[in-house]
Amino acid sequence: MDRYSMETYLRNHPWGPALSPGAVEMIKVIWDLEGLSEYSFLGISEILNLFLDPRMHFYEISGGFDQLPKAFLPQLKEEIRFRQQMVKIRQERDRVLIYTRNRETGEISQYEGDRAIITIPFSVLRWVKLDPRDSFSHNKRKAIRELHYVPSVKTGLQFKSRFWEQEGLWGGKAVTDLPIRFTYYPNHGIGSGGPGVVLASYTWEDDAAPWDGLSEEERILRALENMARLHGSRAYREFITGSSFSWTRHPWSAGSVSLYEPLQYTELFPFIPTPEGRVHFAGEHTSSTPGWIEGAIESGIRAAVEVNGERRGKTIEI
Repeated sequence: MDRYSMETYLRNHPWGPALSPGAVEMIKVIWDLEGLSEYSFLGISEILNLFLDPRMHFYEISGGFDQLPKAFLPQLKEEIRFRQQMVKIRQERDRVLIYTRNRETGEISQYEGDRAIITIPFSVLRWVKLDPRDSFSHNKRKAIRELHYVPSVKTGLQFKSRFWEQEGLWGGKAVTDLPIRFTYYPNHGIGSGGPGVVLASYTWEDDAAPWDGLSEEERILRALENMARLHGSRAYREFITGSSFSWTRHPWSAGSVSLYEPLQYTELFPFIPTPEGRVHFAGEHTSSTPGWIEGAIESGIRAAVEVNGERRGKTIEI
């Protein structure tokens, strides 16, 4: 099944009747797959299964997800170095050297350890020089070059009141074929007075491309215009401010999450999480659940087990 894209699977069902073009279009619109349909059927079906499985539960961290990294700060604050961009990984027989450039001064620094754990996305790792080049296997370098990262844009809008609740929208989401695609209404503070925030637009891949061509101010304005299509002119009267973020345009992500293309499960995945000499890898892209915080945590545990199994001194964490 790894050879099928979502579009190919729906149109040429190998184990049942193929769907009509109209049925395929409906599925792509309702499930927000118009921008993703050429990607791996296995990858897309794994994502959809999370939302279709009635046994699935989602959890949140009260106070915001930044509470998770902040919880590590007391133990790690003496070891954290800010504004350091990794530019080279050098492996030697008994050590690893990490070279960084200070983003403000341009100064080059060198860090040495017995092992290194690399967690940056492969889309960014492509800019890091390997010394020697063959210290990473051909299959690892191929995975770094070819692993696909999904463009994604989120735009949130703040309003003076939670007027959507007066229309019967108590949480949940709106699905539309407008450029905003998906709109998510908050399930926190339902029925309370005062301002409210809506995730007005969440787009992936081809659906994100029109938004990536706009400035943040323009994305906020366009999202507000689309919200007015859904809720009328009250959206303009209630609007306070907005915020928008593009993972593709951010230099340290260069895409939101990894998503396999057809055949990449077979050709790339076996080599993505494996160590290369003294260098280990973690991050959502190296896990069994790519794209999710759960996958990032899983990969961190795996990398820690790999390194601590060696029991050889200090490890650099990047």
